[in-house]
Amino acid sequence: MAYLIGIDEAGYGPFLGPLCIGATYWEISDELFQEDVDLYPILEPVVTKTLKDKSRIMVGDSKLAYKPKSGLGNLERAVHSFLPTPLHTFRQWMESLAVNWPDWSAHSPWFQEFDRDIPCDFSSDKSDELRQLVVDQLPNLPVQFLGAQIWCLPAHRFNLLLDSFPTKGALLSHCSLSLAQQITDVLPTGNILIHCDKHGGRNQYSHILQQLFPEYLVEIHEESREISRYAWGPADQRVTCRFVAKGESFLPAALASMYAKYTRELSMDAFNQWWEQQIPGIKATAGYPQDAKRFLENIKESLEPLDIAMDTLWRKS
Repeated sequence: MAYLIGIDEAGYGPFLGPLCIGATYWEISDELFQEDVDLYPILEPVVTKTLKDKSRIMVGDSKLAYKPKSGLGNLERAVHSFLPTPLHTFRQWMESLAVNWPDWSAHSPWFQEFDRDIPCDFSSDKSDELRQLVVDQLPNLPVQFLGAQIWCLPAHRFNLLLDSFPTKGALLSHCSLSLAQQITDVLPTGNILIHCDKHGGRNQYSHILQQLFPEYLVEIHEESREISRYAWGPADQRVTCRFVAKGESFLPAALASMYAKYTRELSMDAFNQWWEQQIPGIKATAGYPQDAKRFLENIKESLEPLDIAMDTLWRKS
């Protein structure tokens, strides 16, 4: 068997709230494994690219699935339906999927007591129905969903890591590939394809890959604006890694973006609820630059009394 790993992020641009990097990983038959493999036709009994088809699971770019005014339902159709075991609360979600979450969230007071029921905007009955669709159909297909993992980096952790990198893009690349490394370390022997979205227009990733995968020489196959491709390892354990502009067209990366976005939105709910408790009536924020500055202006006089350091609140750029 061979393996596919798709990775994408949510929250790269904001000043407030976490950077979330999602990964999904899949097992696929050796006969189907190739760089241009497309899972959409293979998984057609289960997935769709359109929000109009309610009988299957829409998997696509999280920016298409999620609009603030329409709620989290479209994301929840996907991220909950693929999980073999239902997760019913935010705490269960983070404990099950978010890497090192207790340590990385320890400095953020808005996460310490927060919890909420999930799914938020999608009925549990419908989620169970779609999960059953996955259970019934996937065993008959030559592709299996193995799991999802998320790196959720609150401001404190983000800033601590950023001090070790020259740019925010380099940080994103390192964290994304570290997540890929964690997954490859536990996969059985077989060929692996790692697919990432391009990081901030960056075209060169070989030095980061070499640091994280030092056992073999990383071969540079292509570095262009559209795609950067690399490979390493022996024939029976060959790893191919690619960074693709608009990489969400690859289903494992599209679903990864949905896991990342969903986790980011739940985390922002925790953030906004905590600040509403401290400053009743304060307008919630999504954390993006212009509104983040408005929010900071509204809370700045409360930071010292609440013992909130800027490094805990505000992500460096």
